[in-house]
Amino acid sequence: MKKLFTTSLALLMSLLLWVGTPLAATFPDVHPNEKAYEAVEELASRGLIQGFPDGTFRQNDPVTRAQSIIFLGRVHGIEGYNQAYLPFSDVAPHQAAFPYIAYYTYHGVFSFSNRFYPDQELTRAEMARTIVRALSLEGQPDRPFSDVPASHPDAVYINALAANGLTVGVGNNQYAPDRIVTRGQMAIFMLRIDKFLHGEEAPDYTIDPDFTVNNTEREIWTLVNQERAERGLAPLRLANDVSFVARTKSQDMHDNDYFSHTSPTYGDPFQMMRDFGLTFRTAGENIAAGQRNAEHVMDSWMNSPGHRSNILNPAFTEIGIGAYNGYCTQMFITR
Repeated sequence: MKKLFTTSLALLMSLLLWVGTPLAATFPDVHPNEKAYEAVEELASRGLIQGFPDGTFRQNDPVTRAQSIIFLGRVHGIEGYNQAYLPFSDVAPHQAAFPYIAYYTYHGVFSFSNRFYPDQELTRAEMARTIVRALSLEGQPDRPFSDVPASHPDAVYINALAANGLTVGVGNNQYAPDRIVTRGQMAIFMLRIDKFLHGEEAPDYTIDPDFTVNNTEREIWTLVNQERAERGLAPLRLANDVSFVARTKSQDMHDNDYFSHTSPTYGDPFQMMRDFGLTFRTAGENIAAGQRNAEHVMDSWMNSPGHRSNILNPAFTEIGIGAYNGYCTQMFITR
């Protein structure tokens, strides 16, 4: 199909997602624009996860060892061992995690010892070790995480988790093995495991830690902040990670010959941002095609109410800009 995006036919589209988007949510404290929303909603709808008696999910609370085993056992689809003997003095048969702890202990995931420490907070390294042992995973990623050297005691597990597409790290090619896992993060991992077990590959998108913006992108950023300054608005920080995603979107539009907020490769821009590891409370996107230069595309955006409202939105704090072969994308976020 012949491309129509010329300087005589310039196209513009804008999109905004606010906190409080009117979508029905199972838990009042997990909002549709948050990274864990999709996983929490899907797993809850299938009865695989539950909230607390007050109706909340508490996605930012740390996950304990016992809670993580319940999550894993339910997604893994195991029945558990209700009548097994366990030597752990701190795990009793009446506890909800007991059948799963027993099952995974007898399958070599955990060692028999005096204590299990069920209420201990789970680290990302321990999570990798548990999941890899439970699912018998192996493999080595093409690009190991920079903060997980070969000498790390859990490197083999973290590498296997990445090699099988179950983690993309926390950004900048890092895994953060000592970081505590939250309930929301655990839900995301569980949905990835569920898709993995049923033959659906989880997105494996990473942000190049060495990415830098080009001159056109930097010029657009300068023009954006000039417009904001004239109206007494705070400047937007130019974020390299968001700009990497924005340029990826522009290149995707060029390579796949489309012009839309919804990518055939990455989905809508908010899902795309999440799949690349970005978290945000509010986000928006402007796209354009066919403008000659940075000044031209900014003039087009500022003369369009929807695009102008994104550029001048006082709620946004950061911007990513991606220019590629006549296509331009602005991604606005507040983390």
